[in-house]
Amino acid sequence: MKFYKKLLATIVCFTALTTPFAMAEGYPDKPVTMIVAYSPGGGNDTVARLMTKHIEPYLGARMIVENSAGAGGQIGFTRLAKADNDGYTLGLLSSPSIFLIEMLRKNVPFSMDDFQAIANVQSDPILLAVNTDSDYKNFKDFTTKVESDIGGINVSGDGPQSNVNLQAAALEDALSLDINFISYSGSGPAATALLGKEVEAALLSTSSALPFIESGRIRPLVVFSPKPHAALKDVPTIDEAAGKDVAKVGTAIRGVAAPAGVPEERVAHLEQAFEKLLEDKEFIEAAKKLGIGLTYEDSKDFDATLKSSRAETERFINLMK
Repeated sequence: MKFYKKLLATIVCFTALTTPFAMAEGYPDKPVTMIVAYSPGGGNDTVARLMTKHIEPYLGARMIVENSAGAGGQIGFTRLAKADNDGYTLGLLSSPSIFLIEMLRKNVPFSMDDFQAIANVQSDPILLAVNTDSDYKNFKDFTTKVESDIGGINVSGDGPQSNVNLQAAALEDALSLDINFISYSGSGPAATALLGKEVEAALLSTSSALPFIESGRIRPLVVFSPKPHAALKDVPTIDEAAGKDVAKVGTAIRGVAAPAGVPEERVAHLEQAFEKLLEDKEFIEAAKKLGIGLTYEDSKDFDATLKSSRAETERFINLMK
C-alpha cells in the first residue's frame, strides 16, 4: 500500500511540474478571441488566421479571429485596449500603424500603456506591384511615368495614416516623386483595386500580395527591405532599384498583445504558446509559402521593439502632416 501511495504522489508531482501553471488554474477553458484591426485578406488578417490553424495544441483552446476594421486600425486597437483583461481577448498590434494613429490624431481613446505585449511574430515589408499586363516592367518604368505625370499616377494602399501610407511618403521624399496615394481599408481592398484596374499600382504588404503574385495576377516591381525577400528573391530591393537609400519605415511589425493587466501566469502561458507555435514545423512551412517572415520575440523583447519602432516612426512623422 505504501508503494502505491508513493507512486501516486510521484505521478501527481510530475504532472504539476509538467503542466503550465496557467493551465493548472483552468485557463483557458473557452476560445480565445484574436482581434484584427483591419479587413479580411490583408497582411494582418493573413497571419492571424494562419496562427489560429496551428496554435490550439499549445494554447489549450481554440483561437477565433474577429475583424474590427475601420479608421486605419483605430477601431480595432480601441476595442482591444478596452477589452476585459482576463486573457481571453488578444489582438495583433501592427507597428508603425498604431503609432501613426497616436501621433497624428486627436483624442485617441488608447495609449500604449493600455496594452500588454505578449509576443512578436512577424516582420512584413511593403512592396510596389502592378498588374501583370502593365506597361511598367520595372521600377524605372514606374518612376519615369510618375515624373512625367506629376500627381497623376494612382497608387492604392492601406490607409489613411497607415504604415503603407508612411512608406509612400518616405518614397516620395527620398526620390522627389509625387504620386496620388489612394487609401483603402486594408491591403486586401487595395489589392482588389489594383486587380480591377482602378489604380495603376499598389503598395501592399508582402504577405497579402504573395498569393496574387504566385497566381500570376500582379507583378512586384520592388520590395522595401534591406535585402531580397526570401519568397521573392528575383525582386530588387528599393535601394538596388533606386540607386540610393530609401527608408523602409513602412515594414509592418506584427505582434500579439492583450489589454493591460492580464494576470502574470496567463501572460506566461500565452507567451509560451506563441513561442511553441513559432517552433512548429507545419506552421513554419505554411508561413513560408505565404511569404510571412517569422520573427519571434518574447513579451520583454517585443515591448522593447515597439518602443524602438515608435522612435523610428517619430523621425518621419512630419511627412504625414
